[in-house]
Amino acid sequence: MTGGHRLAVAALILSGILVAVILVAVASAACPQETEAQACADAARNRVVVVALASSAAALLVTPFAFLGEVMSRRRIVYRGAWERATRRGIIVGLVIATVAGLRLGGVLSAPIAIFVIILAGVIEWFFARRDQ
Repeated sequence: MTGGHRLAVAALILSGILVAVILVAVASAACPQETEAQACADAARNRVVVVALASSAAALLVTPFAFLGEVMSRRRIVYRGAWERATRRGIIVGLVIATVAGLRLGGVLSAPIAIFVIILAGVIEWFFARRDQ
């Protein structure tokens, strides 16, 4: 593992933490004067922004750890395509979080649907892993 790999891992982790801090700031500042008599006018937009930031933060934080996990499982050797596989896994995690959050906001999320989404993500990763061999 070279210095460039270490720098990329550190940059992704720091950017994921930055997005998480922005998420907390946006979520805490959204509709501060909302009461029962006066609803928040931008509630739908705020929810979309929070879901997008949460899925982005998760994807940015999963990607470097997926890369490090692959490197450690292959005896500390970085093989070709390691970053692509780690990026794909980060994107899948981000999409799963966005999907589950969207279903929850839509009011149609249940345990079987959530399990199906997670299993579907696992099957997608399995097919891509089989293709990479």
